[in-house]
Amino acid sequence: MSESDELRRRVETLEARVDAVHDQMSQTHAMVAINDRDVADLKLEMRAHRQTMQALRETQLEHVREMREGFAEMRTGFATLAAGLQVLADRLPEEPAA
Repeated sequence: MSESDELRRRVETLEARVDAVHDQMSQTHAMVAINDRDVADLKLEMRAHRQTMQALRETQLEHVREMREGFAEMRTGFATLAAGLQVLADRLPEEPAA
């Protein structure tokens, strides 16, 4: 094989390798773009979940506050009722001892 034939063969081999590397780079670039979109979608979804959780937290805090206020009103009402019952009990005649 002559020197020019050897050189031609080597150049063809290198060109084939460069084409293969170019194809791999194109595939890698496409995969990176897909992954980038997926990550962006996940970030958007996580932001929506975070906002939902924050809204749920606010709602639960409001419900707890309302519940505590309701219990405080009930305790006040029960105390008033107990005081009123005691007044009535004090007015009842005492039962004779048997």
